[in-house]
Amino acid sequence: MSTASVPLPGWISYGVIPLINLVIAFFFSGLVVWLIGENPFEALKYLIDGALGRGDAIGFTLFYTTSFIFTGLSVAVAFHAGLFNIGAEGQAYVGGLGAALVALALDRYVPGM
Repeated sequence: MSTASVPLPGWISYGVIPLINLVIAFFFSGLVVWLIGENPFEALKYLIDGALGRGDAIGFTLFYTTSFIFTGLSVAVAFHAGLFNIGAEGQAYVGGLGAALVALALDRYVPGM
């Protein structure tokens, strides 16, 4: 038995649902922090300060998220082309390993910093 599917408006799909997901994630992570005996609001303060509090914190946040952003973009391009790729995270790891091996192989030819 199937039911008729009515598409949601864009403001719900792209605004309300991600906001609800974020609130639920913060609730459950705060619950875990509270269960181990710490203050969840103080943990949130440290989280935001560590990721966005200073100029170098923003730089490190962008540095460490760049590979995940490009992995997500590569999956999005393949998905829009009609391909389904379930191994994007593994491909990112193998690509990183390959880049590290190339860097180690070219160590004596390329000057370091």
